[in-house]
Amino acid sequence: MKRANRRSAESPHVHRLTTDAELLLSDADTLILVVRGTCAIRGARQGTTRLEAGALVSRQGASTAPVDKRMARAIALLRAEPAKPWTVERLARAVGLSRAAFARRFAEVSARTPKRFLADLRLALAATLLETTDESLAELAAHVGYASEFAFSRAFKRWHGVAPGVFRRSRRSLHSAQIRLAA
Repeated sequence: MKRANRRSAESPHVHRLTTDAELLLSDADTLILVVRGTCAIRGARQGTTRLEAGALVSRQGASTAPVDKRMARAIALLRAEPAKPWTVERLARAVGLSRAAFARRFAEVSARTPKRFLADLRLALAATLLETTDESLAELAAHVGYASEFAFSRAFKRWHGVAPGVFRRSRRSLHSAQIRLAA
C-alpha cells in the first residue's frame, strides 16, 4: 500500500483531451501538452518550452541533485539507437551496473521502466516519421525497432488511439488544411 501511494504521488497523470490536443501529462511541477505534433511544456520553475513531435521529457522534479550520469548515458544510448533490441541487462552492462540496480535507478530518474521508456520513445519517433516520411508501415516498423508491421500497428494504436495509417492521413489532411488557410 505504501509503495502504491508513493508511486501515484510521483507519477504523471494522463488525460485525454479534445481532438486538437492529443495528450496532457501533469504532475505537481510540470505540465506537458501535445498539440498537432508539437509538445509544449510548462514547469513551475521555467517558462514554456516547445519541442517537436517525438521528443520525450523525463520527470521535472524540484530536486537540485546532480544528474545521474549513468542514467543519462542509458537514455542517450536508447535515443541514439531506438531500433536496437535493447534489454535491461544489455543497458545495465553498458553503464556498468547490475540489472536490479539499473532498473531501480532508471525508474527513479525517468518515472518509467526502461522497457516502457523505450516503447514510448519508439512510438513518439514513429509518429514523427509517419508525419514526415513516405516509408511504408513495414519499413517504419523496422526503422523504430518492431519485428513486424502487425506488432507495430497494435502498439501504435494502443498508444495513440488510432491506427498508423489513419494517423498519417489525418496529419496530412490537417497539414493541407493549414496550408490552405495560410494562403
